[in-house]
Amino acid sequence: MYCGTNKTAVASQWQITSALLALLSEMPYGEISVSAICKRADVSRQTFYSLFQAKDNVITFALRNDCCYSQSTQPDCCEHSFRQMCAGFGQYIVRHADILRVLAAHDLMPLLRCVLREDFSRCLSGTRCTHPALEPYVIDFIAAGITSIAETYVRSGQDADPAALEEIIYLLMRGEYYR
Repeated sequence: MYCGTNKTAVASQWQITSALLALLSEMPYGEISVSAICKRADVSRQTFYSLFQAKDNVITFALRNDCCYSQSTQPDCCEHSFRQMCAGFGQYIVRHADILRVLAAHDLMPLLRCVLREDFSRCLSGTRCTHPALEPYVIDFIAAGITSIAETYVRSGQDADPAALEEIIYLLMRGEYYR
């Protein structure tokens, strides 16, 4: 996937992303071809493949460039307290419920989990972990938990406020639900 700063290339990436998201509102993910995306985005297949390897990369691009704790948008993400992280994800889920609903409807939530796992891996690398062997499990646990909470929220159709989601995330991640 293209990760440079060329304005034309980045604009094309967003055109392609918008096209794919629009097509997802019209048809199942599996039926969307790269040709259909290119036609909707008004770009060539060559442009698509110079910027992305596959359709999944388009979704990953959208999530990575709009994700709550992505280092590209939040360079100090690792300095947040656990409570602040929970609040941030509560806000993220509510603010991005539309795209999360689309991902859930097309069974694409594992892409969110992957992006979160990569973000948490970058965030935790180089930190002094008391149990380094546990680090990959911690990263996956948090990424999977946030993804599952986001999916449950959007599938439930409830209108929770960010503070309510913060509390849910905080209680579940701390294991306080079972007390």
